[in-house]
Amino acid sequence: MHKIITAFIELIKAILEWTKTNSDGIMASIVAAFILAIIVRFIQYIKNKPKEINELLKHENFNDINWIEELDKSLEIKDTMRRNFPEYSDYLLIQYGSSVEANNKLPQDYDFIVLMLGIPKEERRYLHNKGTTGSDEVSSKDSIYQVDIVYRDYLSFLYAASSGMPYENSVIATGKLLKGHKGYFQWLKNITQNHLYDRDFLIRRFEDKISAEKQEFQKCLFENLKFKHEKYYVIRAGYYYITSLLQLNHIKKFDKVVFQNDVVGL
Repeated sequence: MHKIITAFIELIKAILEWTKTNSDGIMASIVAAFILAIIVRFIQYIKNKPKEINELLKHENFNDINWIEELDKSLEIKDTMRRNFPEYSDYLLIQYGSSVEANNKLPQDYDFIVLMLGIPKEERRYLHNKGTTGSDEVSSKDSIYQVDIVYRDYLSFLYAASSGMPYENSVIATGKLLKGHKGYFQWLKNITQNHLYDRDFLIRRFEDKISAEKQEFQKCLFENLKFKHEKYYVIRAGYYYITSLLQLNHIKKFDKVVFQNDVVGL
């Protein structure tokens, strides 16, 4: 045991002596390794950094799987779901609106919806459409493009579409699946395009919807006046309320039986 301890002490002395003799070279090696590590990290950051959203949206080859993955990364969908909706395990990424089917009557913007798949606790079905990536905007403030994204529980979306709600049916009719299981999206198309909607049923649904939207509008207006909450929520609630009133007026002019095209037209 004494021999082992003596040998160990001699080894330590030898290492210390070598360190003194070669201190300049050791320091240079440490500095060089540190600089090299910084360069490697910087290259990895540049390589993995999401591309600018505008650069992706101007991409011409929309069938390129790499383009879809880059878009998915730029929209920060996985991070948003992990942060806000951890109970959902998968999702469909759908593009819809005027960016899919050009319409001169509508402004050119980019609309996406994420239909979340999973079984949330206590059967609570989530809907989220106040922002997109943790900030209020996806694109930069200097962007000329408008990007909007909604997070929605798949089943709640299906129920609303089956009830004849215009927004959900328009997404299904005009939307394009970018990422996710094709079977889920095809099921939405199949189950809704063959539906015949009853006009009086739609009227009752909209009357209930309008009642809730009126209360929300009044609540947002009160909170803005009393607590100085953002006017954005007043405008948003008022938009939904007024839009539903206009849509109800059109529904009352429909025939007894309504087709999906009639609902999408709203």
